[in-house]
Amino acid sequence: MHIYFVNIIVGLLSVIFGYLLGAIPTGVVIGKAFFHKDPRDYFSHNSGGTNSGRVLGKKIGVLVIVLDAVKAIIALYGVWAILMFTPLREYTLWSNGYDAAPLYYWAAGLAAAIGHCYPIYIGFKGGKAVSCFVGISAWVSWLEFLVCFASFFGFLFKKKMVSLGSMVMAIVGSLTMWVLAIVRATTGWNVNVFAWDFGQSPVTFPVLGFEAAVTLTIVAILIIARHRANIKRLKEGTESKVTWIK
Repeated sequence: MHIYFVNIIVGLLSVIFGYLLGAIPTGVVIGKAFFHKDPRDYFSHNSGGTNSGRVLGKKIGVLVIVLDAVKAIIALYGVWAILMFTPLREYTLWSNGYDAAPLYYWAAGLAAAIGHCYPIYIGFKGGKAVSCFVGISAWVSWLEFLVCFASFFGFLFKKKMVSLGSMVMAIVGSLTMWVLAIVRATTGWNVNVFAWDFGQSPVTFPVLGFEAAVTLTIVAILIIARHRANIKRLKEGTESKVTWIK
């Protein structure tokens, strides 16, 4: 079978898998199954973790956030594992030396974020991809985890606004990945020492390269776009603040 045909099929299946997994509306499923409520009927009419927490309680909101992150993690790591540990591996290593595998598993993570925002199961009206950003960045790199944690909670405690903390986290997190990608490309240094396996995996752990940087940048843009209403309220000085931070 021609190698490029196989790569096209692998790419398409990776995107489809990521999208369908990311599109699972965890907040809506939990709300309807256990509380007979749809988070989209209240407050911001969003199905994500923040609004689910307002409607269903803080603990459920945290659960939804975690599950939404897990969707993206499974999408990325699932495709990564298939491409690393099956015969498909030989097809992703091109004759010119390019390894196409990172393109596909990072694309799966991106597709999961898109699916989360525009889920086919509930009329393409979903969340804002913040949890997915954390899932496809912080869980492949301890450095990204620290950056996301510090930037989000730093702005949350300073400004007391979840929306602002989320957007800042997305911007800073994507810029961090660009720095790692550029360092890797220009110096050849193994930036995967910042991955959770500290660069010691016998197989290629999810690569922190340009594929990752482009993916996180697109998700960051998606997050900002999904926060349009919040940005308007921020400009007007009417954005809501969390009440549990003094």
